[in-house]
This record gives sequence, structure tokens and C-alpha cells, in this order.
Amino acid sequence: MRWMASVAACAVVFVVLLAGSAPAARSDPGQVIVKYVAGASSQQRAGLLRRSGATATLGRVAGVGATVVRVRRDPARVASRLNRSKLVQYAEPNARMHAAWYPNDPRFGQLYGLNNTGQSGGLNDADIDAPEGWVAAGLEGFPTTGGIRVGVVDTGIDQAHPDLSGQTVACAQSLDMPLEVGQCDDDFNHGAHVAGTLAAKANNGIGIAGVAFNADLVVCKALDEFGSGSVADVANCIYWVRSEGSKVISLSIQGPATTTLQIAVANAWDGGNGALVVAAAGNDGDSTLEYPAAYPEAMSVAATDNRDAHADFSNSNADVEISAPGVDILSTIPGGGYELDSGTSMATPHVSGAAAVLWERFPLDSAAAIRMRLDAGVNDLGPAGRDPTFGFGRVNLCKATGGGC
Repeated sequence: MRWMASVAACAVVFVVLLAGSAPAARSDPGQVIVKYVAGASSQQRAGLLRRSGATATLGRVAGVGATVVRVRRDPARVASRLNRSKLVQYAEPNARMHAAWYPNDPRFGQLYGLNNTGQSGGLNDADIDAPEGWVAAGLEGFPTTGGIRVGVVDTGIDQAHPDLSGQTVACAQSLDMPLEVGQCDDDFNHGAHVAGTLAAKANNGIGIAGVAFNADLVVCKALDEFGSGSVADVANCIYWVRSEGSKVISLSIQGPATTTLQIAVANAWDGGNGALVVAAAGNDGDSTLEYPAAYPEAMSVAATDNRDAHADFSNSNADVEISAPGVDILSTIPGGGYELDSGTSMATPHVSGAAAVLWERFPLDSAAAIRMRLDAGVNDLGPAGRDPTFGFGRVNLCKATGGGC
């Protein structure tokens, strides 16, 4: 008998938002780099530095022929004065560099779930500290390859979207069976939105960035244009994405308990030695157990908002294991656009992406070990320890990767 695996999504909101910006560079306090013209004597250099407010020479820049000097005045003003001298080829403040952990995607500043630095509105630390986690995992250079395979069982994906093109390495659909390889177009918007949060390309100067931006997506469409599908099709897709090498399986779906689905999830988990199965806790707004999230082999993900508060639609029960941002999440939709969606569906790919990054950081770990790292690397919300509303807490990629947060 066919049951409806309803997509775990809530209201869709269409908005126009302003792009965020990366932090501005700053100068090393009291330092200027100066390069003299050829032939300038040591006496001429010393006199110039003394008149300009330099107090000491700190060293030379190898291969450039410039000198770093300490100054007692504003470095920019000292450099400007030095540049007016015929003895100087150039002078400039000794600017500070920083790890490239903020991508240049113009709407990255709107992804409060990944990083809320610089956002207005009195936001708490409600993000998963993705940039710090990327640095800890060695991903601050935003590589385009090298990530692990992540299975997405949903309504498909838009492979032509500028932020998703090239991210899918395998594609199939199972709609009323049998499973067919090569077709997974999203005609409901849900799967593409999930995929963007999980693995949208980072630092490409377009749109947003996903949590695991260099992951290889294995997409299986089990839900139709109405966002529903059968147990058999979902189980087929779980088996297929695992057989294609997925180490994480993201399931933003909900429905009743069935033996077929339980076996499919248990086989994928394989006692903690297979894939990490991450699933939406559900959007009933009560204590209902939704599946596959409520199976012990799956991580049940609840949703939080931009103030680290529990989302009112998110289910609360003893099976909730972890929480993640799931209210007004900006992500990709078919046709090259972006949209704000809410639901435990949106929280789930935050955790799936974090798991993928963790597996890059700890490639020898089992699924069970990655799960333990996720549960331990949280911001504990609500009562101390695990609770029915937040589980162990809201996922924190920096803590889970050992980034010293």
C-alpha cells in the first residue's frame, strides 16, 4: 500500500535581501613596510625614518628588498609621508592577512545558519560556526574537489543551477519503481533547496555556500512533484545511494514506521560501520515520532531559529538527537534562483554537511565515530545534557572538528 512520505518543509517565503560582506583588512598596529630607492645611503634612510616618526627597524622582507619599521604614529599617515620622499620607492602599512575562511559568495552574509558575524537584529550565536570548522578541517582555501560522497534522497536536484552545477556525481530516480539511473530533476523545489544548504559551491562569486561545499552528491529522487513517494521508492533510493559510495545519507522526509524502511536504514547504517543516516525529526509541532528519523540507526534532527530558540513547528521527543538552523534558511531552487524555506528539512542538511566535513577531517573514522563527534560538538541548549527539544544541542562544526571554539 502506498503511503505519502510528506516532505518535511514549512512555509516558503519570497524575499529580496541585501548581500553581506567579508571583514575588512586592518593594519598591524604601528608597522610600515618601506622600500628605498637604489643608492639611498644608510644615513639618508635613518634621517628620513626619524623625521617620519619611525622608532625602530624590525627586519627585512625576504625577496622583496623592503624593510619593516615600527612607527609611533598612524601607519597610513606615516606611509603617505614616506611616499612623498625621493628616497622611497614605495611605503605602505603592514596590513593584516587572514585565513580565507569567508567565501566571496555575495549572499553568504545572509546564511545565519553557517555564520552570523556582522548581522544585525541582536542575533545570538545561533550559527554552526562553519568558517572556523572549515579552517580546522583544512578547507579554508575552498577546494572544489576532494570531498566525500553524500546521498540525498528527496525530490531531486537542479544540476544546471550555477551554485550546484558539477556537484552531482550520480543521479537516479525511483518513482513507483523500478529505479532508473540518470534522471533526478527537481520539480518540487525541495530537493534543490536541501542540496544547496548541504553542498552549494563556495567562493565562486555566486549566491550562497553549502556546509560541505566540495562534497560529491549522489542524488536519488524518491518524491514526486507533490513532494510525496512510497516506502518502496524511498527504500530503493537509500540502498542505491549507499551502493554508490555515500558515507552520509541526508533524508529530509517524514512518514510512518514500516518494516521495509527500518530494514533499509539499518542496512545503510550497518551497525555504525556503513553510512551515517541523518533525518528530519518532523514538522508536527508536537511529540510525534516521525520516520525514518525515529529509528535508532538514524540521527533525528530538530530545528532552531536565528536566536537559537526551538522552532515552533519542530517535533520534540526522546528520539531527537541534535538540532540545527531550520527557520528562514536561504538556499537554491530550480531555475537558478534562491528562496527562504523553513522546516526540519532545512535543519537536516546542516547536520549532513557537518558530517561530511568531519569525515574529511577524520577520514579513518566510522559512521558511529562521526556521529559521536557530532553529538559531542554542540552548543548545549535547554536543560543540561540531552533533552527532547534540542537533543544534545545545536550542532557546532568548529567544536566537532576540534577547532578550539
